[in-house]
Amino acid sequence: MKLSIIIVNWNVKDDLLNCLRSIDKNPPQHEYEVIIVDNASTDNSPQAVREEFPNVHVLENSHNHGFAGANNDGFRASQGQLILFLNPDTIIKPGSLDGLIDFMESNPDVGVCGPKLLFDDGTVQQAVRHFPTFKGALHRHTVFKAFGFFRKAYKEWMMKDFSYSEVADVDQVIGAALMVRREIFDRVGLMDERNFFMYYEEVDLCYRIKQAGWRIVFVPYIEIIHLGGKSSGQVPVKKTIMAMTSLLKYFRKHYGFDASVSFCILFIIAVLLNELAIIFTQTIAFAVGCILLDERTRTRSSKKIKNSLALLARGFCKIVFRR
Repeated sequence: MKLSIIIVNWNVKDDLLNCLRSIDKNPPQHEYEVIIVDNASTDNSPQAVREEFPNVHVLENSHNHGFAGANNDGFRASQGQLILFLNPDTIIKPGSLDGLIDFMESNPDVGVCGPKLLFDDGTVQQAVRHFPTFKGALHRHTVFKAFGFFRKAYKEWMMKDFSYSEVADVDQVIGAALMVRREIFDRVGLMDERNFFMYYEEVDLCYRIKQAGWRIVFVPYIEIIHLGGKSSGQVPVKKTIMAMTSLLKYFRKHYGFDASVSFCILFIIAVLLNELAIIFTQTIAFAVGCILLDERTRTRSSKKIKNSLALLARGFCKIVFRR
């Protein structure tokens, strides 16, 4: 079999069905299979898939295995020479699947490729990255951002100046649509589900693949629509906690114990200061909104305060002790 498409689902039934309809409408010319790994959804996703797409293989987990673990479940059940890890909130365009397959077959030294991802309004999604850096992480997640510190490092990490119009070798492509050669997993192992429940699992995988000597390539003439953030958007505070925790685990795994521990101490302090600053400034904004009877300001400030309090109360210990 040429291609296995693996889709991890958690309570996004409508998006998942639309994704499958797009595959059914625009299938590859090669033999392929679609494997859905459902992470204990409560919205009847598996039943809906079986009713509309009886040929799709559905794996139902009794509990949430996380993104890395569920993708590994799907891989173990797959048979394809090429594996496409695909998010459920994507829409396949005509020729996209054959384009990815043809590119991999024409470039045997490429281990991973990713298409141009478009939002539903047609704008280009920033979908390639350099590997994370300490300075970039401090700007993205902590109080340093408020002062503009390490902005350049963050822009370099996010490849803000990258041209999305040319084929290019990159460090990583994001996991929304990630095609990998099956043989690679025999050499570098599967996604690291022990360290990464969600976020940075594809970064870690790309890092290991690149260390093994394979190319990772962005292919702009192949396009897939990616709506973005539907599963993780259901739990915004938990999403932030998982992202920070996974980032710290990535640093510890790849950048050395001593350096990552020193960074972690600074990072945690800077995150704490950032959330306290948000609570302070938004409390003032909330008070002003009350005085001016500005419901929009009160609502927005109240939400930010609650999120910061929740992060400190529910997540800070996780970031500290489970990194």
